[in-house]
Amino acid sequence: MATPVAAMKARLGDTDYFILSMKAKELSDKVVIPRESEEWKALSIEERYQREIAYSRVKQHIAPYLANNKSRFFGAIIVAAENFEDTFEFQALSDVTTRGLTGWPKAETNKIGLLTFSGGEVLYPLDGQHRVKAIKFAISGRDEQDKEIDKIAFPCSELAQEDVTVILVPFERKKARQIFTHVNLHARKPTTGQNIVTNDDDVVAILGREIANDLVGARLVKFQSNTLTERDYHFTTLSTIYNCNEAIITAITGQKLKPADKAQLPKPEKTRMYRNAVRQVWAQLLEGIEAFRDALNDKEITGDEKRCEIRMESLLGKPVAQECLVRTYLRLVDPSTNLSKQEACDNLNKLPWAITADNLRVWDRVLWMGGTDGKIDTKNRNLATDLIAYFAGEKLSDESKAELLEKYRAQFPDTEREGKDLPPRYVN
Repeated sequence: MATPVAAMKARLGDTDYFILSMKAKELSDKVVIPRESEEWKALSIEERYQREIAYSRVKQHIAPYLANNKSRFFGAIIVAAENFEDTFEFQALSDVTTRGLTGWPKAETNKIGLLTFSGGEVLYPLDGQHRVKAIKFAISGRDEQDKEIDKIAFPCSELAQEDVTVILVPFERKKARQIFTHVNLHARKPTTGQNIVTNDDDVVAILGREIANDLVGARLVKFQSNTLTERDYHFTTLSTIYNCNEAIITAITGQKLKPADKAQLPKPEKTRMYRNAVRQVWAQLLEGIEAFRDALNDKEITGDEKRCEIRMESLLGKPVAQECLVRTYLRLVDPSTNLSKQEACDNLNKLPWAITADNLRVWDRVLWMGGTDGKIDTKNRNLATDLIAYFAGEKLSDESKAELLEKYRAQFPDTEREGKDLPPRYVN
């Protein structure tokens, strides 16, 4: 059955293409994933260009987003149409109107018209195969194995009749491979911080932006990267604030947020509870931790040099150490240790944060690698948090202390482990 759709004809380089919209279900039904086609196995390496579909990402993130979010939206899906000349017909608006449109040049009306699907066409995705699969999963509520998707409460039948933007090009195997390669190879994946900036469904991201704007100062929070260089004037990174906020919420609720919890905003009363908790912790630490207070004493350009100096001279100028300190603070004020907020800050201020040869021996293989010319260890955050908590007076059973010692010794070569003990506490 022939199906006409409104379309605009365009050209880029030597490629003619069409911009149109299709109903979501029609698109998902018509698109064939090349790897799932009969001819895929017979193709040469050069002819194979599609990547494997990451079904876990489709089921865990994209499909639930489409099914559960009324404000769902995404960009155009690029498809190649096989047998283009045989199965498609484009009729320009200028061919069917007897009168010119007021103010419209004829060249523009030549670009707009109807593109007719004959019913026998085959569409291959050049960019967007995961979104196509997600549409199918969201509409049915079932995955590639026909199993229910637990993060989709109800199949989203209304999505089937919603409009998806499509960029359609004639199928030529060599050109299809080139388009796929260039679209995907040169696409730059957003940083964690950039995702946090744009995510309005994740309550942790929203609260992260609030802390950055209201308490730290927007210009002092780096979001373009997850690390700080020696000359960065920032206090911390947005991804660090995000990780800390997640730890705070986990501490007050007693359970870690699941991916589904961050794909849809919680009820207002729960959001208020989260907001109050993260703001109270950050307000306490930004004032109670000496290095934090010094770094933010002057938030203007005149204070930038001081922040760079703190980063050069103190571990607490480093985002990883900042995150570990926040996690430790939560443990110190927890009923199991039961320090007051001020006592927790006072104890943390007593630790050897200054980057000196003597101090770095305390953090060696845990929070720091190498001597004074070394660098922060970014992969040992849990053990670093355990060690900081131990130094700062966390109450530990003999069994817990033995476990900490074992983990600490495991960071050193076999020849150094025997007789290696934990450094002394800085707070009794």
